[in-house]
Amino acid sequence: MRFKAFEINKEQILSATKNVNPDKFDGRNKFYVELHGRKYPVKQPIHLVTRLPKTGGFITDDARRVLKKLGLSVHKLSDDDGLDLLVGPKKTEPIDGALKFAVTLRPGEDGFIVVSCPALPGCHSQGRTEEQAISNIREAIRGYIASMRRHGEEIPNITEVREVEVPV
Repeated sequence: MRFKAFEINKEQILSATKNVNPDKFDGRNKFYVELHGRKYPVKQPIHLVTRLPKTGGFITDDARRVLKKLGLSVHKLSDDDGLDLLVGPKKTEPIDGALKFAVTLRPGEDGFIVVSCPALPGCHSQGRTEEQAISNIREAIRGYIASMRRHGEEIPNITEVREVEVPV
């Protein structure tokens, strides 16, 4: 898979959104950035500059991180914002100082078990056994979170994980 790099600056975001109305908030949008006195779902300004698709092109956490790094204030929607919001599950709080992350395991081409943490883009590890792979991804997640804290980034808090059946 190839990734395209973008160099985005605050002026591009402001210019791209100047004459564009914000998308409607449909319950999937939980964060917004205020530009020109209007509230935009965080993915919209990034989409307008990069033309990446809003669905599947990048995730909300990436959009939030980019906007914050550009010095823009990202806010979480609340009932006080005057927008009709769909209410989702409440955030789970860490228990005994531990966070829970979903991970995926799959067999690698070399016989190792490859394990990934979808909530943390690029966070992968492997092991000869499932036990070793899980132990290794725990270490990778700890390092990833330590790096996020050093850079002042918000740690994602997964509220719910579901399996989806897709007929093929």
